[in-house]
Amino acid sequence: MHTPIIIFFGLVLLALMLYIGEHIGFSRQTMAYNFAALWLALTVINGAVGVVHAGHSVGSEIAIGSAVFVVPVATTVLSMVLSAEA
Repeated sequence: MHTPIIIFFGLVLLALMLYIGEHIGFSRQTMAYNFAALWLALTVINGAVGVVHAGHSVGSEIAIGSAVFVVPVATTVLSMVLSAEA
């Protein structure tokens, strides 16, 4: 249940960054790159906590961490492609 919650958090963070970034004056592309970098850092930290404190193996954290990272970033890419076509 932890993985879907973290993915949901990533999608909420993405929406907030794009929304707030537009109102501050940053482009969607700039905010998308910043989101990807921030989300990678948060995913690595989450995986490290899983290995150190929860006792999960590094291999399982890499596999799950990949999914946790890819879903919100793929949503970002899809959002950028769709907004470019409009």
